Parts: sequence; C-alpha cells; structure tokens
Amino acid sequence: MRIKQRNVYITLVCVLILFDFILFINTMAQAPKQAKIVFSSDRNSHPFEIYTMDIDGKNLQRLTFNSFEDGEPAWSPDGQKIAFVSNRNGNYEIYVMGADGENPRRLTNDQARDFYPAWSPDCKRIAFTSNRDGNMEIHVMNADGENPSNITDNPAYDWCPTWSPDGHKIAFASDRDGKEEIYVIDSDGRNPHNLTNNPAFDGYPS
Repeated sequence: MRIKQRNVYITLVCVLILFDFILFINTMAQAPKQAKIVFSSDRNSHPFEIYTMDIDGKNLQRLTFNSFEDGEPAWSPDGQKIAFVSNRNGNYEIYVMGADGENPRRLTNDQARDFYPAWSPDCKRIAFTSNRDGNMEIHVMNADGENPSNITDNPAYDWCPTWSPDGHKIAFASDRDGKEEIYVIDSDGRNPHNLTNNPAFDGYPS
C-alpha cells in the first residue's frame, strides 16, 4: 500500500515538474527577446531626443534625429511601438514610431498642446492630455489617431493619464478639488472619483 502511495506521489511530482517546464517555455517564447528602457535626453547638445538602452544601461541607441524636441516616450504594451511628444511641426503633438525608431507618424493635429501619451493594455487606444478644449483635459483616441474624445470635460486641470491593467479605468491627476489629487475614471469618461483626498501634492499616477 505504501509503495503504491509512493508511486502515485512520484508520478504527481513528475507531472507538476513537466507542467512547470512547459509553462516556462511558453512564457519565454512570448516574452520580448531583450528588455529595453526608452527615455529622452539632451546629451548630444540637441533639444531632447529619444533613446533606448538595455536594462543594464548598455547598447544605447538614439532613435530620433532632428532639431526639435522629442520627449515623453511610452512603450506600447506589446513592445512594438513607441508613442512620444514632439514639436517638430511647430506644435506639441503625439507621434508614434516603431521600437527601432523607424516610420514616425503624427497622430494628433491641432493648434493645442497634446502630451503625456499612455497606451491602453490592448494597444488599441492612447490616452493623453490636451488643452484643445480650452483647458487641460484627458482625451482618448484610437492608436491610429482616429476618434479622439474628451473623457474628463471639467474646468479643472486634468493631466497625466495612466490605464488600469484591465483597460477599464484611467487614473489621472487633477486640481478639481482645489489641490492636486489622484482620480480614477472609467475609460469612457463615467464615474470619476478622488482616490487620495489630502492636503499634499499627489500626482504622476502610474
């Protein structure tokens, strides 16, 4: 009886080890080949440009080359694209390019300032801050720049959006209660509410 129980135990352990190995292989196949950090810098005596480097600081690569400012880069969750802000056409707008810096494309086109791009987890939408309606608001558009919409629509200063992991909500900073606080809102603009509610400065949610 003990021998049978032992054999069952050994079999169960082997199955669990095999399952863990398969899960590990699958995870490695889906993970990026090499983790990178994207950032902006004026290290080459230019206005800010966008660079990438490995997570150990090696293999620095400059992605943008122009005499204007390129900054506020944001990786798409799948690692294939980078959204960023540039004034290369005379106004601060949202752009997107490949992770290697190729094929930069302008997504927004208006006289206001558009900045702080943030990708939705499914890579289908980008939230950003804009004063195109007269004051700083949170807007959401498709990843190709189509169908922009103001989701905050409040006279206060709303800025710095970031998505929840499930894509259902957006956190942002706002002074709508008289001081800077962290708020959360449904991604369609419904149900905004204050999360912090204290006299200190609370900003830059992530």
